[in-house]
Amino acid sequence: MDKCKPIIRKGTSSLCLAIAALGGMGAATAQERAEGEVVREARPSQSVENVLREEHALFSDRLTIEPGINYSYSDRSQLALRGFLALDAIFLGEINVDTVQSHITTFDINTRYGLTDRLEVGLGLPFVYRSSTYQSIGDEFSTERNSEASVSEADIGDISLSLSYRLLPETLTRPDVVVSLGVRAPTGTDPYGIALREDPNTNLNIPDELPTGNGVWGVSLGASVLKTLDPAIVFANLGYTYNFEESFDDISASDGAQPGDVKLGDTIRLGMGTAFALNERLSLSLSYSHEYIRQSETTQNGVTNKVVGSEANVGVFNIGGTYALSEDVSVVTSFGFGLTDDASDISLTFRMPFQI
Repeated sequence: MDKCKPIIRKGTSSLCLAIAALGGMGAATAQERAEGEVVREARPSQSVENVLREEHALFSDRLTIEPGINYSYSDRSQLALRGFLALDAIFLGEINVDTVQSHITTFDINTRYGLTDRLEVGLGLPFVYRSSTYQSIGDEFSTERNSEASVSEADIGDISLSLSYRLLPETLTRPDVVVSLGVRAPTGTDPYGIALREDPNTNLNIPDELPTGNGVWGVSLGASVLKTLDPAIVFANLGYTYNFEESFDDISASDGAQPGDVKLGDTIRLGMGTAFALNERLSLSLSYSHEYIRQSETTQNGVTNKVVGSEANVGVFNIGGTYALSEDVSVVTSFGFGLTDDASDISLTFRMPFQI
């Protein structure tokens, strides 16, 4: 326990693992102890590395490859939509249905590499499969029979590139502070110009296909903080995503091309939580994330109109856990509960990061 003395007061030995893992258990110099900076000479325990990787930034000098799968389900009842909604449920034209059940499965590979002990670069490559089922009264035009129709789509999603920079290292009195810059490219199937078709013998109008991307470029700025507190690790993040206005040959669901410009609403996001490094291999986390999506706009023939219903609040409570299979491979799981009407009802995530 001698190596914990520079950063842990008497009676807090239970936190030795978490603090030493976050700050490193190497011997501190007299100058570093005088300045109160947490030393980072030794490699953190695998459980805390997982917390850093998922909630903050690891800044490892080894390449991290993180394949994963995310599944989300949402059930919307009594919908009467005009125009389009971005994000998880994107509709064009007029859709009058009683229930929409949406399943979205995303397979992705994220890679991260620490260029220095302060700078990290990341790349995200998603593949999206989504399926939506529409239900309404009116099968065979009866007022007592339900009609149902399904649409599915599989394609690459929007690719993202990010840079993270450690602005301030953790000390005894201040948290670790990291700022980030991200760019999202519109590589997925965009939601504009998708035609609606009428399902035979029903009153359902459903889209021909489903989008796998937003269709516009986006730039994100963010900051995250992480601090070791006996006996937990606490973290928080704040971010803003700006979506660029783009022109499209057709933004209508009706017959005949209707060109126009689309300005998706910008997103403000906030998250906070805590994690516990239970031992060298296992950690548990609880967190809450919230996104506010501003109202979108369309411009046709010089006239700009707001898209009614495109403003959204997405709040999700997450329970997660990580387990290190070895020094190079870990398993990360997370279960999310939607707490607002605009959030998915449930989401499940499974990831397996490994370093080479």
